[in-house]
Amino acid sequence: MSRLFIILLGAFGTALAQTNPSSTPGAEEQKVVLTDARVHALQHESSLPDFVCTQTTRRFESVSAHNWQPIDVIVERLTYFDHREVYKVLTLNGQPANIAHDRLNGLSSSGEFGSLMKAIFLPETETEFEWHDWSMLRGKTTQVYAYWVRAFQSRYHIAVPEKSLDFLAAYHGFIFIDNKDHFVYRVTLHADGVPSNFPIQDVEISLDYDYTRIGEADYLLPLQFEQSSREGDRLLKNYVDYGNYQKFLAVSVIKFGSADARK
Repeated sequence: MSRLFIILLGAFGTALAQTNPSSTPGAEEQKVVLTDARVHALQHESSLPDFVCTQTTRRFESVSAHNWQPIDVIVERLTYFDHREVYKVLTLNGQPANIAHDRLNGLSSSGEFGSLMKAIFLPETETEFEWHDWSMLRGKTTQVYAYWVRAFQSRYHIAVPEKSLDFLAAYHGFIFIDNKDHFVYRVTLHADGVPSNFPIQDVEISLDYDYTRIGEADYLLPLQFEQSSREGDRLLKNYVDYGNYQKFLAVSVIKFGSADARK
């Protein structure tokens, strides 16, 4: 099995009247919403405290889109310190494991804690945005915008380390922006222009954010992450859940139990 790494490099503004979800926002409103979302995205990483959490990854494979078989369940301690992510594998299929995160075979990723969202909104990325639709997301009314990032401005790498392959991909997707606070609560991404002879194809991700309490404050942090790709006729999919967020201290301890089946 190849080891694939997806590397993600990478309430503001004027108040608006409540928009009728049956209508398309005007050009001025769209500009304000995207500007506010940009301000938040570019400040997001710097606003996060040092913390630890558990990352539970359930990996599946299939030779068809309707017959997914489980591969394994990986529980890791994720330490976010000085705006960097450090992973430590705790268990593999419920058993204590002593393996480095970057030595796990199969599909994996890093950079979810703000890097993807930030990369999309960086001025130098020159992302193109276009209004798409309204959507309800966990009880919130969101404005959905399509976006496109060209390859020569991308920071999105698809790497196969054991073959010394690293492809810098163009990509497109959707961002879901809350209609009231103009924060981004979901990002989707589809890699574009992957060469036909590259071992990994059809790379797609979906990342959801929500507010989580750490210490005495609430922060917008990853909630769930889904990732899929194809290796020849073999389809791969990861479901990632984040939980048990705690403020990072020198004596921080992550406690975990058996991973529940994904609901």
